[in-house]
Amino acid sequence: MTPRAIALLLALGAIFFLITATTFASLGVILPAMIAEFRWNWGTAGLGFTMLALLTGIFSPVAAASLERLGARLHYALGGAVIVGGYFLLGAVSNVAAYLVATSMLGAGFALLANVPGTYIVGRAAPLKWRNIAIGGYLAAGGAGGVFGPLMANAQVTGGGDWRGYWFASAISAGAIVAVIVALVDKSLAQGPGLQRGASPEAQSSDAGWSARAAMRTPAFAIISAALTVAYFCGVTVSTWSVAHLQNAGLAPAFAVSMFSLYSGLNAGARAAGGALVRDIDARKLLAAALLANVVGMTALAFAKSAPIAIVFAVFDGFAFGMALFASTALLIDYFGLKNSPALLGGANLAATIAMLGPTIAGQTADRWGSFAPIFMIYAFAALVAAIAVIAMKKPAQG
Repeated sequence: MTPRAIALLLALGAIFFLITATTFASLGVILPAMIAEFRWNWGTAGLGFTMLALLTGIFSPVAAASLERLGARLHYALGGAVIVGGYFLLGAVSNVAAYLVATSMLGAGFALLANVPGTYIVGRAAPLKWRNIAIGGYLAAGGAGGVFGPLMANAQVTGGGDWRGYWFASAISAGAIVAVIVALVDKSLAQGPGLQRGASPEAQSSDAGWSARAAMRTPAFAIISAALTVAYFCGVTVSTWSVAHLQNAGLAPAFAVSMFSLYSGLNAGARAAGGALVRDIDARKLLAAALLANVVGMTALAFAKSAPIAIVFAVFDGFAFGMALFASTALLIDYFGLKNSPALLGGANLAATIAMLGPTIAGQTADRWGSFAPIFMIYAFAALVAAIAVIAMKKPAQG
């Protein structure tokens, strides 16, 4: 790889790390300070997180279209402008309307800059034999943002820093990294008819025979999308309620938080490990293994009344979510080609947006039954059904 290509991969990983750390991973930490200042209720504050997640899903297919029509440079410049504007507006917010617009912009910017376009550009920039490792490392960078984001935000708040300064610093950092990406990325990448220009013969061969529309009509795409949706249902629900559930089960608050940290670390590590494992193990098997690990992890979480069972939850569910994200991405590329990956990942992520209802459903379950355990078991069953479907899935014949 050329030094320019290496620098581009590092910059793409850096922006994925930063925007994950300063959006989904940080908003919940910063919100109490914002609530205290504006005297909002929790429902109003939570609506901002809903808009962040909703716009990320809605703009995932938009990101695929933008990447192809504008080319990589203009696409990343547009995404950078949207997310930087969102950060600045959030830092300057003075009312609920501005808050919701800002979080919506962050969601749209996240979709434009994160895994949908990033996976494609990383796959194009890396040599074919290192593609999966590069993609795994890229996805791991996003996972690492989820680990360090809460620590960064908490340090800002507890250290006496102004919450507005956190968002302003995020804007400046994101703008600087996006500027580097725009300067480094090949202007011909992802530019309309030139999608395959510069790709190796092996890569062009793997892309031949499929259009994105034809791929989306296959049972394989539906199964992979469903598997990703189940993984997101489990992942976002764990992120929201696992600490509270473990505490309600009688475990110490510090231990409950440490289990979530272990979960987050393994989530990031599994994404990187997938890039190495997929060289010897088929991505379909890795996805099935991730879903079966979800079954074990969610079941353990439902009955986690002791430290050993809680550790089983953190280990299995952390591995499951990270590996599911990597394996579903690798499988879509393996089946339908790299050139279709932005459109297919965009479509799959749009379908998975429904998983953002997971925490709400879990909360309502706890209100009615006095425990999160019933919904955790339902999610475990859904993961088992998805695993069986993936195991039975056949590689589609080229359309």
